[in-house]
Amino acid sequence: MNPSINTHFIRQLLRVLVLLMSLTSCSESFQTLDPKNFNEKIAGRTDIKTSEELITLFYDWPDSEEKPKLTIKTDKLEGNSYEITLIHEELEDDSQSGEKIVMKAKLNGRTWIVTEIKKNWKCWSGRGQTNWGTELCD
Repeated sequence: MNPSINTHFIRQLLRVLVLLMSLTSCSESFQTLDPKNFNEKIAGRTDIKTSEELITLFYDWPDSEEKPKLTIKTDKLEGNSYEITLIHEELEDDSQSGEKIVMKAKLNGRTWIVTEIKKNWKCWSGRGQTNWGTELCD
């Protein structure tokens, strides 16, 4: 067999495999939240220095509970825009085991504007979905 034909065949096969994987991969579903009220709450505030402070302020848990263990990751996008992900696992809830918030925000000088907020969750085993999604937990 001609080596160039063999290489071409392998490249085509790889392209088909990548396409199939992208079509069959499970993507997370999210619930979209309106950032309007939160933007009103933070309008003009110059004391929010970091993306972590911003998303922690949004993820307001009851004062009666001690501060939860949160995982926060920030990815810098174009310009002064950021995608901030907050994950709170091992919730003290009988059905929901974790919650994830993904926020897109822009730092304008010393103030933040949130452009997108979405969230999803996962359930404890036996109580519903155990992967991130938006199906209700039992």
